[in-house]
Amino acid sequence: MLHIIVNRKSLLKAITIVENAVSENKIREVLSGIYIETKDEKAILRGTDLELTINTEIEAQVEEDGKIVIKHKLIEEFLKQISDEKITLIEENGKLIIQSSSTNTEFSLYNAENFPTQSPLNTGVEYIFSKQKLLNNIENVKISASTNPENLAVNCIRVEIEEDKLKLISSDTYRLTYIEEDLEESQKGKENLSLSVPLKTIDGLVKIMKLIDEENITLKSDGSKVFFQFSNVEILTRTIDLQFPDYKSILNNSQHNKKILLNTKDFLSVLKRTSIFVRENKESKNGGIFNFANNKLLLTGTSENAQIKEEIVTIQEGEDLKISLNVKFLLDYISTIEGKVTVLELLNNKSSVIVRDEDNDKSLYFTMPLALRES
Repeated sequence: MLHIIVNRKSLLKAITIVENAVSENKIREVLSGIYIETKDEKAILRGTDLELTINTEIEAQVEEDGKIVIKHKLIEEFLKQISDEKITLIEENGKLIIQSSSTNTEFSLYNAENFPTQSPLNTGVEYIFSKQKLLNNIENVKISASTNPENLAVNCIRVEIEEDKLKLISSDTYRLTYIEEDLEESQKGKENLSLSVPLKTIDGLVKIMKLIDEENITLKSDGSKVFFQFSNVEILTRTIDLQFPDYKSILNNSQHNKKILLNTKDFLSVLKRTSIFVRENKESKNGGIFNFANNKLLLTGTSENAQIKEEIVTIQEGEDLKISLNVKFLLDYISTIEGKVTVLELLNNKSSVIVRDEDNDKSLYFTMPLALRES
């Protein structure tokens, strides 16, 4: 019968971490909860949906060993409303009693005996990355991943390690983001790696990385599973075995004969204003008309009841071009650019457009044009 005393804030943080692996499951209700067990002088918390598992641990004063599966949503809300530094958790007659200085509350539990065990990842190649650098790259690349879980092949981030480089790629088939980073010297010369990490795992990983004050993260994979580890957090997920789009052909075969240079800050401002008008455009949602001519961009955005026209100076190489592009897609990527100059490379109004930071050749963004409709 579990009986522990823990720090309330530590328990709350642990719940916030592991709940990233938990989804409501009406068929196997126990998977809708968070598993807690005692080990030595620690409480181990685990959440899983069978595809993704997240573990963490906190210090605990263990009065009696045990294991429980909590219905965490209500408990999480309750813990945020009390102020005690220490709280006591006691399992009694299939219920969880939480004792604080002023309250004595009772919560129902799932049957811990029905919670699945976790199989560790014992084989595979291991890499260590700077947490902050990896976090920045993941946040920048994930903008192009499909958010539709049914489109499984692209509902992910593609991770490839080859030629001593880490490559991160995402695509929803309408756009593609590619980011490349040289490995640290200590990580060079290892086996290559190629895998697709589900977007749900990526989203949880991003949240957890922001919660944890550590410099490095370890990645280990055997190809079918990938394991991320901090000192007290473990994330284990299945990879997606469907074929990812052939991004290398897109990179190698794209043709462009026009180059447009724009001030990043000015371009962002224009896009943000235009997005207000085009986000409800019934004929072409988020679509704006970009007219490049005479070292200027005339950007037109139309809604049912209003129209905006914005003009900014450019440096143009190549012939004039009028093209319709998704303003939101451009905003998503250009918001990540740190350099002062944004580069657009174009061919015609039906071919892909490359967007990049003039000062960074390790990050590329491809977006497809929309059907050109005159306003």
